[in-house]
Amino acid sequence: MSRLTIMFAVLLLAVSVVLAPVAHAAAAAKVVISGSSAMWQSMALAAYNNNACVTGGTAPCFHYTSGSNFNLTDTRPPSKGGSNVTDTGAVWIVWDSSAGPNVWAYIKVDSVVGNRCYFAQPHCNINVATFPAAGNQISSKLWGDSTSDTLPPAAVQALFTAGVQVNTAATDIRPEDALFAQCRSNSTLGGGTDSLKGLGYGGNASGVCPTFASPLANLVGSAILSGYPASTASANNVAFAILGRDPFTNTTIPVASTISVGASPIVFITNRTGALASVTNATDSQVQTVFSGANCDASVFGAPAGVIEAYLREPLSGTMNTTEASVFRYPDVSGKSQETGVAAMNPLAAKPCTAGGNRYRAIGTGEEVKSVLNSNVNNGHDGIGYAFFSYGNVSTIANNAAYGYLQLNGIDPIFHKYGTTLDPGQPTTAGMLPGAANLPAACAADFPCAENKIWSGNLSFPNVRNGQYRAWSVLRVVTNGAPLPDVRNLVLGSQKYNVTTVPDFIPALAVNGNPADPGLKLLRSHYTQSGVPPTNIAGAGDKGGDMGGCVLHSSGQSITSDTTTKLAQTFPGSACVLVP
Repeated sequence: MSRLTIMFAVLLLAVSVVLAPVAHAAAAAKVVISGSSAMWQSMALAAYNNNACVTGGTAPCFHYTSGSNFNLTDTRPPSKGGSNVTDTGAVWIVWDSSAGPNVWAYIKVDSVVGNRCYFAQPHCNINVATFPAAGNQISSKLWGDSTSDTLPPAAVQALFTAGVQVNTAATDIRPEDALFAQCRSNSTLGGGTDSLKGLGYGGNASGVCPTFASPLANLVGSAILSGYPASTASANNVAFAILGRDPFTNTTIPVASTISVGASPIVFITNRTGALASVTNATDSQVQTVFSGANCDASVFGAPAGVIEAYLREPLSGTMNTTEASVFRYPDVSGKSQETGVAAMNPLAAKPCTAGGNRYRAIGTGEEVKSVLNSNVNNGHDGIGYAFFSYGNVSTIANNAAYGYLQLNGIDPIFHKYGTTLDPGQPTTAGMLPGAANLPAACAADFPCAENKIWSGNLSFPNVRNGQYRAWSVLRVVTNGAPLPDVRNLVLGSQKYNVTTVPDFIPALAVNGNPADPGLKLLRSHYTQSGVPPTNIAGAGDKGGDMGGCVLHSSGQSITSDTTTKLAQTFPGSACVLVP
């Protein structure tokens, strides 16, 4: 071999040694989230950060949203002789330019499923057999540089085709409330003052959580099925724990940290072309009457008599449980549950109310909004449902006079005052849901836009902030260990984008800059839930249940401690009592 040939071979070998780690370096999962849709978009924007990447990433970054659903697989049931349990949901993935790409990802599922998949030992994994085409589920304008989705490189795809474990939950309700919802669903019907301590989708004693010694039949209950025509959607009913040991594997569950992200209001949405055309307000008592199945007629709301249809979310939904505890049933079990009389019907479809129309089950926010959207086509009458407000959640029925939202107890959940145009981003038609077609001039061609261009006074959701509108919840993320710093960075980024770009919720933290936002100045009183005593004192943690807890505020000043605790609402208004 010639000297020149040998030198070339050595040089080629040296180059291959340098390039090999780049070509074959594995991707690293930084943050992998499962749960609520309420934070899905703002977290994506925070991860991408106008192509500069969230703290800890190497610019430029890239983004992908799925054109069809990914799988979220719970691998614990085989340890008890069962089969893997799989939920599905839309995914976003952001990755950076590191040699071994850093990856941030988020799959949209029910809040209770998100909590279960995080607390499960081992955690659930997100997986897909073959990557779907890029879905562009988030507007290119919102990413900050008008870029479209791109298909992830092989190293990133390999994470998901192999299955990447969840390390964070996104939730509309606290983990203690999520566990309460799971155990209520996965237990025999009955118990409690309203005979709905258990909902009948499992074999455990009413409202009782199964333990490691329980058989498989008590750990995996009946899936809750959709009542939407031809839908195959379902919500899986699978046990978990948030403290102690996993009920399937008996593995110790690490102590988790819960981080507040923001506050989002529940809005009641309706058709407005038939019996509900004149309805603009509902009281707690009126929606209790409809959603409990006592009377599904527009006359309940003071309108002329006419059949209406009611669309309920599944009891593993954070949206359902927030509405149940703050509008329908309340923590001390006064009120009327939307689960009254429905356990024997699964799927819940065309369940006749005592008078008037019917009740139906919708799985997921998208299906709930779609149920209202197509109520007249599918079922022949106007319908009423509910959802956490976000511009994305209501986009299919926004800027359309055939649909709208209601005041609750005379209070507008979105704008200052119903039926006026005090806010630049408020539609001129009273109660029409806001969207791109009614942009304020200051927003130019962008939508949504900074909150100070949508609301007069510069701050979003004024009646939530002032304590008058009570149907809302604090959105949170739950994690521990190595992902915690990266999750905190995502939360901080989401606060900024929620104020400047997509004002879907009130940021939990103060945001400096232009525009600025003082952050959430309220909290809900905590109470014992799932055996966890309440704590909500600055520096001492955030523990216990708070869905339906009393709203605490003080003349717009920041409240950081719930020193009273155990206060929950008992009927419409501000009256509160101590609960166990």
